[in-house]
Amino acid sequence: MNLPHSIESEKGVISALLQDPSRIFRLRTKMEAAAFYQEAHRVIYTELLTMENENIPIDVINLTNRLRDQHTLDKVGGPAELMELFAFIPSPVLCEHYVTDVLARFRQRRAIAGFSNALERVLAHDPSEDLQSTINDAQAAILAALDGRSMENTSASLTECLHEHMEHMALLTERIQAGQTPLIPTGIPSLDKASGGIGQDEFWLVTGPTKSGKSVLTGCIGVHAAYKGFKTKIYTNEVGRRTYAGRILASAAEGIDGTIERKGINTRQQQDAYAKAQSELMRSIGKVISIDNASGKYVEDIVADIRQESESGVKLFIVDLIGKIRTRQNFNSRERELAHISLSLYEATKRYKCACIVVAQENEDGQVRESRSLAMDCEAWIKVCHVFTQPEKKRFAGAAEPELIRDRRDLVVELARGFAAGDRIRCIFDGGRFLIRELSNDQQEDEWTHQ
Repeated sequence: MNLPHSIESEKGVISALLQDPSRIFRLRTKMEAAAFYQEAHRVIYTELLTMENENIPIDVINLTNRLRDQHTLDKVGGPAELMELFAFIPSPVLCEHYVTDVLARFRQRRAIAGFSNALERVLAHDPSEDLQSTINDAQAAILAALDGRSMENTSASLTECLHEHMEHMALLTERIQAGQTPLIPTGIPSLDKASGGIGQDEFWLVTGPTKSGKSVLTGCIGVHAAYKGFKTKIYTNEVGRRTYAGRILASAAEGIDGTIERKGINTRQQQDAYAKAQSELMRSIGKVISIDNASGKYVEDIVADIRQESESGVKLFIVDLIGKIRTRQNFNSRERELAHISLSLYEATKRYKCACIVVAQENEDGQVRESRSLAMDCEAWIKVCHVFTQPEKKRFAGAAEPELIRDRRDLVVELARGFAAGDRIRCIFDGGRFLIRELSNDQQEDEWTHQ
């Protein structure tokens, strides 16, 4: 079987690295030796990584001598083949193009291996055993092959880790110099000032009691991120994607609220506002946000979708809400199942270098209803709290019951890694229109209490 590969692209990568060894620094964490189909190229690439790691000058002569000393020179075709590789391309400027091609074909080979492995497991299924378990094993084999986890080396020396950190900082500096925001802004000024925004490999948690406005907050963050140029995908379980889009549209239109799809458009003014908002959203962020009806989906499918969408440039994923997500694996309790789901999403943010916000319910004690592990996995935990009036104390009678202020919410930073926790941010709230806006200092009223 002729597996997907391109000897020419592999030669292009090796030639570019021999001509410009500084590129190895960027490539070492992006591309493993196994990505090369031809063994000779794997041997050469591995030796180049070793030389770069040990600060040995890289040129054809040093490379030839080292391979000869290791008795592997014949494996790569000898000195003549190395000289031919050095001169294979006229300039290393197209190195990234060759790398992209080699990695794409490598992923194709991994996919073929994964599906082949899965098919073997299905064909070997014992009818006396649970079929679902076999299906789970087969799917795990496919996902492991696609993600490259079976070949991933999770251990590295401090020198290698420092190289990874230096590469990250170099890419971060490039983005900043190019005018790109390295963190995803939430649109809540105090939160963005404290945190800088959401890191592009961070897992955030948003909680609150029922009907507190969790979806409003995450919806507003998603829209704000999209306007800042970050592609966003929302997995909605609470409302369908049509309704979700309607609330985004209502937030962009004057005189229209979130009941538009139930009440319809009643005036010419509403019709004009609706048409204007629709046109503006389609023009500005219509292609930047995608919405998925995720009700009933399995976390394994969502993680696979995150992998694919992140490759196409999506930077922020919102899962609303995690309590309605399931897994194909079997657990004895719902809490253990949710812990697995949370960990799967957390690992996806690290593996695919994207940000994820997960929405979860709180119980009456203000704790995460689904699983305590959610708070342990996240980098930041934001709680959406109702706001109540401070009852006026009467001289002879008991104090009146506090009343809910419907258009107010408090955002409480319950947990934060890397920035200060404990902040309370007071906001104007309009749930029907997916609007939440931080109050300025002169708008905050001392008579509010918070529960």
